[in-house]
Amino acid sequence: MVVFGGAKGGGGLVGDDLYMLDVSQGKDLAHWMTIPVIGMTPGRRYGHSMVYIKPHIVLFGGNKGTGPENDLWTLNTEVTPFYWTKIETEGAQPAPRDYHTAAVCDTGTASGMMVIHGGRSSE
Repeated sequence: MVVFGGAKGGGGLVGDDLYMLDVSQGKDLAHWMTIPVIGMTPGRRYGHSMVYIKPHIVLFGGNKGTGPENDLWTLNTEVTPFYWTKIETEGAQPAPRDYHTAAVCDTGTASGMMVIHGGRSSE
């Protein structure tokens, strides 16, 4: 399990560290690890979604405390040192949103694609 960002009590944002729950030695020896990342990050945020599309962790949207976002970031888990890459797109884009859900399709013509659904906009 990988965790990035989030909100804490009182309306504050947690840091932009990347964490992984290591269960490789069994559930009784499970422990959290901070994953070192160089360069720019998606920044502190909450209400975003993340999926794993091998070999990339893909992050979409969320809220940096000033309103919903629709930015897209990837982190290649097979290249070290780890670093986030902001993906710039053209054409129609999903509306900025937070508190949405995302999944990776594993069948059909959308196999391997990240699908987002719902969420909350600034309206």
